[in-house]
Amino acid sequence: MKKIRRRTPDMDYEKRTLREGVIDTETTIDSYEKKELKARAAYFLLNGVPEFAVNAQDGGRFKLLAAERDFFAAKIAGVTEFSVRVYRFSEKSAETFSLIEKLKTENLSTMEEAYVMKRLVKDHKLTQDDVAALIGKSRPAVANTLRLLTLAPEVVGLVESGRLSAGHARTLVKVPKEKQLAFAEEALKRGYSVREMERAVKAFLTPPEVLQQEKQAKAAAKSEELKALVERMRGVYRTKVTLIGNDKKGRIYIDYYSPEDLYRFEEFLDVLEQHF
Repeated sequence: MKKIRRRTPDMDYEKRTLREGVIDTETTIDSYEKKELKARAAYFLLNGVPEFAVNAQDGGRFKLLAAERDFFAAKIAGVTEFSVRVYRFSEKSAETFSLIEKLKTENLSTMEEAYVMKRLVKDHKLTQDDVAALIGKSRPAVANTLRLLTLAPEVVGLVESGRLSAGHARTLVKVPKEKQLAFAEEALKRGYSVREMERAVKAFLTPPEVLQQEKQAKAAAKSEELKALVERMRGVYRTKVTLIGNDKKGRIYIDYYSPEDLYRFEEFLDVLEQHF
């Protein structure tokens, strides 16, 4: 197993209880939807308030490292003292820790996750393996999220607005950028599922002669299945069985040459009726 390259800050901390007045935040309460904060506050009243992570500052103050939405919701719920883990990070280490905590604990959209991951990789020099291990996800999951940032800006905008799902968007990664928006708009127009969009992208990227070969191979495989079915019926009915048609529609002829043949077919029907 590949080891994580330790570029993350020292995780030693001290548990304390702090008054809300000494805790500073990056944003303000006005940055969040009031209705969402009130709903979260009601949840805390019933289930208790979580522990927060802060970084010690000069002058006896502390900087909240993550979960600002929950912090403001707790204040709405009437909380004035908070259980915290106090870290003593440098400014850069504090930022690294904060980004990791956002990915682990906050309900980010897929595109928000992508932007945070990109900052960890580009600005904080973590590898995709590092990020995956630190937030408890697989490396392919991290890589797939980061790939969304390689899409055309218009497609990224559709994902950010919620009109196009991240799953749909990922299918477009291999499509030339100048064609991605057209694919996305067609998917929205036709109501494609992710699987349908994958097929459309594959058809676009695959040369016609290859598609024809795949179609012929698929038809041949189905033909072999039908032949096998006819052979099984011949063995069971012990008479001539003929099939005309394909895997979608057709006719099956069962020949008989004596009353004994008919009697045997009737016995088969009796067995079937007992089970169905």
